[in-house]
This record gives sequence, structure tokens and C-alpha cells, in this order.
Amino acid sequence: MEKLIKSWENLPLPPEELERKREKLRRLFEEVLTVLGYDWKNDPNMVDTPRRMAGMLLELVEGNFSPMPPITTFDLSAMDGAPVPVPVFVGPIEIKSLCSHHFLPVVGRVYFEYLPSERVLGLSKIPRVIKWLARRPMIQELFTRQVIKTFKELLPETKGMAVYVKAKHMCMTVRGVNESGAYMVTEAFDGLYEKDENLRANFLRKVGE
Repeated sequence: MEKLIKSWENLPLPPEELERKREKLRRLFEEVLTVLGYDWKNDPNMVDTPRRMAGMLLELVEGNFSPMPPITTFDLSAMDGAPVPVPVFVGPIEIKSLCSHHFLPVVGRVYFEYLPSERVLGLSKIPRVIKWLARRPMIQELFTRQVIKTFKELLPETKGMAVYVKAKHMCMTVRGVNESGAYMVTEAFDGLYEKDENLRANFLRKVGE
């Protein structure tokens, strides 16, 4: 029996299993178009739509089924002069995801900062991990906390972290209330960022620049 996962979970799959999913999805999308009443097999604009839809959906949820990107860390204490740790700010990081309620796109930007102790992450690893976390059905509130949780597991000795997410949800902009100009903003703080108002203010100032 195929194992089922929650929308925020990760279960890496081998290429052959992903290909089986792609083929099942293609057949299901053929049925969807037929139920909607489209003569898609004889429509030159839709004849390949089931295949494209299957590939698109697997691409947008690849964070569920691919392993975490490789992580590199560096030991500050081993360097000559043992530099005093300073906040590391990265952003904006573009994310493309799906709303877990309607499976419509979520497009936004993430800003992340952490205050290292003795180890720092390789700079490019931060956006890679955040994009990987975003490539699955999400609710933004949970995703924001998941960013903090994931980086705390990678760097448990870190003194504090902050994350800010600003995104447009197509479930609100193209349907329902049809509010195309609205963004959703979420933020989360951990460690010293929860206690130190100056740290939080400096982080949010950089977000706004």
C-alpha cells in the first residue's frame, strides 16, 4: 500500500516511483478534462494538456518527494582570530508554492536572519532549503514556523533566528474575493530575537530596505 503523507511532510521517492505518479496523474487529468466537457484529444491546444498538468503539479510539490539539499557548515571557532558572530541576513528569497486548500499558486518572498554561535551555514544553502520547504502544499503560517524549525535542527547552537514571509495567494486573487492587490505577511522569531527588541527592529528594517 502506498504511504500517504501530510502536506508539509517529506518522503523522498526514487525516479521510477515519481514516473509512476506522473503517469497516474496524466490519466486522471485526461478524465478531468473529459468531465468538464472538453474534446481535448482533437483540440491542438489541449492535446498535451494532461501531460503538462501532471508535470507541473509534480514540479510544484517536489519538496514533498525530494531529499533536503546538501548542507555545508563552517566552524567559526576554528578560524584565526575567532571572529565575533554577527547576524547573517539573506533575502529576498523568491518562493513558488501551492495553497493546500485550493491547490492554486502562492508566490512570494522570504527574508531570513540568524545569529550564529560557532558554526555558520554555507550562504547558498539558506535559499536552497527555503525553496525546498516551499515546494509543497502550504499554509503560510505553518511554512513560516517550519523555516525556523528546520534551521534550528541544522544549527541547534544558533543564538536566534527571524523569518519574514510576504506572498500573494492566487486562491484569493483569482477566485473568491478576487482581491488581486492583497499580500499575506507572516513573521516568526526564535531565541534572542524573541527577547531583544533591537534585534527584531534591525531585522525588520533590513526587510523594508
